[in-house]
Amino acid sequence: MLPLPLKSEYLEYKKDTDAVAAWLASTAKKCGFPADQLKSGSWDTSDASSLSAKSSSSGRKKGKARKAASAAVQATKKAIHGVSKYIVAISDYPKLAKHIADTADPAIAVPDNFVATINRVISNRSGFGERLAEHGVGPDTKGDLKHRHFVEVLKKVREALLPRMSSKASTSTKVKAAKSDEISNRFAGLAVQEPSQAFLDAPDVERPAQPTEDKTIYEAETLAELEDVLFTYTIMMNDLARIRATIRWIWENYQKGLFDLAAAAVATDTALALARGIIDEAEPSFKNFEGATWGVQHKFFLACCLRKGYNINSVFSDDASDNFNYNMYDLADECFINAHRCLLSFLDVLSPDHLPIIREGVMGHYDPTKNRDNLPGHAKFKEDQILLMEFLSELTVVTRMIPSYPVEDEFMRGVREMDRTGKISFSLVFASQTFLDIHHLLRADVSQGSKFMQNEIKHLSQTLKDHLDYHKKSKLRIKNWPERMDDMLRLVIKQGQEIVADPVYQCKVSYYRRNKIPIASSMRPNRILDYSPVLAGLNLLSYRGDMYSIGFDAANAWGSIQYTTHLYSALQNEKLVDPHFWPDLEMAQALLPDSSFFPGGIAPKTRKKYLETFVLQMGAAGVPRGLKKGLPVSSIFVEKYLKRTEVPWTPENIHDIVSRSGFEAKGELGKGNLLMWQIDEEDQKVIEKKRTLEAKGKKREEYLRPDELIQAAVMALHAEVTEMSFPWLTLHKSCWEMMKLVKEKNHQRLSQIFGSGYLNDKSQMPFVIGYIFMTTCGECPGHLRTMDLMEQAADAVKEYVTRGSGDLCLKLFAEMGHPVQFVNEDELLENSV
Repeated sequence: MLPLPLKSEYLEYKKDTDAVAAWLASTAKKCGFPADQLKSGSWDTSDASSLSAKSSSSGRKKGKARKAASAAVQATKKAIHGVSKYIVAISDYPKLAKHIADTADPAIAVPDNFVATINRVISNRSGFGERLAEHGVGPDTKGDLKHRHFVEVLKKVREALLPRMSSKASTSTKVKAAKSDEISNRFAGLAVQEPSQAFLDAPDVERPAQPTEDKTIYEAETLAELEDVLFTYTIMMNDLARIRATIRWIWENYQKGLFDLAAAAVATDTALALARGIIDEAEPSFKNFEGATWGVQHKFFLACCLRKGYNINSVFSDDASDNFNYNMYDLADECFINAHRCLLSFLDVLSPDHLPIIREGVMGHYDPTKNRDNLPGHAKFKEDQILLMEFLSELTVVTRMIPSYPVEDEFMRGVREMDRTGKISFSLVFASQTFLDIHHLLRADVSQGSKFMQNEIKHLSQTLKDHLDYHKKSKLRIKNWPERMDDMLRLVIKQGQEIVADPVYQCKVSYYRRNKIPIASSMRPNRILDYSPVLAGLNLLSYRGDMYSIGFDAANAWGSIQYTTHLYSALQNEKLVDPHFWPDLEMAQALLPDSSFFPGGIAPKTRKKYLETFVLQMGAAGVPRGLKKGLPVSSIFVEKYLKRTEVPWTPENIHDIVSRSGFEAKGELGKGNLLMWQIDEEDQKVIEKKRTLEAKGKKREEYLRPDELIQAAVMALHAEVTEMSFPWLTLHKSCWEMMKLVKEKNHQRLSQIFGSGYLNDKSQMPFVIGYIFMTTCGECPGHLRTMDLMEQAADAVKEYVTRGSGDLCLKLFAEMGHPVQFVNEDELLENSV
């Protein structure tokens, strides 16, 4: 059930570099290194303000002096905000290392985990700069390049600390240093590749810890030299490439019918949120580089072009209108250049004074029936341009005009930020690229998600209307279901109607009429959902979440499903009805834990226990027991999208959510024999207890690889779809109707035994089941013990089911796009092996 430990490559590298900086700084500080020799200013961030004041009194600084003063001011700001954080300058590393090595009191032994960490950083960086120079994008001379190498600084540190290392670490380091020229670095070719198996299989690494008395947070200085920013950018791109491939994998399996729309959408949006976290971690490294992230992206693309054998002049064409060489489309696609160019074009027309509504066909005609693989580069880019420009127009209408739009995904969030700031974030570039990837994969099928969503919402909305009509006609009221609950149902019906009617379309129509602009015949509702199966899926998840809660609230208020299950179970135990006779109720029992229906989670097997268990369910202690809501994974995402809470999705908290799943995988998706097997309730309690203990005992933060995490998330979400989408309100009505029929069959005998007033009103219908159980065990007036009423109840159930009412829910479920088939459990397990 639990996903494997995952690692984010950039975060692992950054964690290594920060660990090296933290150990050097904190250890040198402990050894008395003089603060006035530090480029970065005083050790004590609280003293930085005085340093800054001294600097300002001596006039305007120049060169290195001004950089040092700037660092002091930065330290001051962080201290003022209550964060004691110190940025360790790269140029200070060798001085710190030498001071540590030369200090005799206290004599410092360099821990092996520090040696392993610095060796790992050096190994990752070795050869990267030289390869840049070979591709024509590095510094002018290799001498300058070597002088500025971060790796050369680290080698000096390692060499200075060599005498303080253990013999084992010292020998290992000498071997690594001798072979440094032979170390192949997987980033050196500037390719966006999969990580080595050795990296994937590597155990969690242990990094050096700073002295416990030093509470300062140390971070490595971020450099802006081309080599350093491209190195960081390449690592980031590798992480993003894996996430991008995982998103494509999700929608490939969705297209095959293996993943539910909402599950695919939530997993995709979560993947984009995780990608944003990686980008936010990396982007500070680019801000001081010319052109910031866009400048680094451009350099990276040029380097990739050169690596592919293109010369610098062939990257551009002589076309006066557009100098991009579309023969390089595929390479630009890998580097997100195409999506970024489209965003820049849209930003050019984004004005606060008018809505940038781009009508269908204005940018050209998009034909998804064409074989994209056969299109030349310029035609592929034209498709990208049409898709993105039209969809960006839709998103801008939402962000500006429809604050009540039901959901917001990462793409919409990025557009809102772009509209507010006038800047394009790299996370928006990535979201745009994944949007295009989904289109290029699904092609003409991309709008099927919108159709599926609309169909299910229409059916679910109808169950709400049926519920209101049924209770109104039957004049059924109960104190546990006040009038305000019906008002809430009417509100949810209205929300469903608004989603299907498309508020974006309505807004555009109003805008055109207000500005006396002709409404084109090609303009259609739900273009935003037809274009985005992610938004369609998130809207569906949100609506399902409301319906799930309403269904359970109704069942618990009236006691319909759980009390009927008590009778049905007793009838089966007495062999009065056949096993699996009532499909809808069998489905409910399969979806929910036994503890939802029976106290203790065990169905009674004796006639006396029928009554005792029923009384406990009714609430012998004054509180009726209700159906237990499940969806441990989906419910958290429903909360996020319904309430639009800003959740900082990190690999850690996503892993924590996914680990709550009540299902485990058997078989493999790739082999076509994957089963998501529901874990027994008792086993689930053991797993939850173990997970809680592990969380409490976790001594250090673990970084996780997002790609495998997202795969685990989509399967956990998909496994919960049946419970979440099942028409619980329809089952509530069916159970109530069946209890009415049982009452009618037994009315005469019930009146004879318990008196004509055995029910005060219709809301007490479940009491009929209790009365029947009383007669089976002699707990009724006169201690009558008879099976007559139980047998007549069996006749009622048989009549109700055989007249076609026993599978109303499953028929509706199939119409919603969720066909259910009952199969033998043993056969399933055998086929999954």
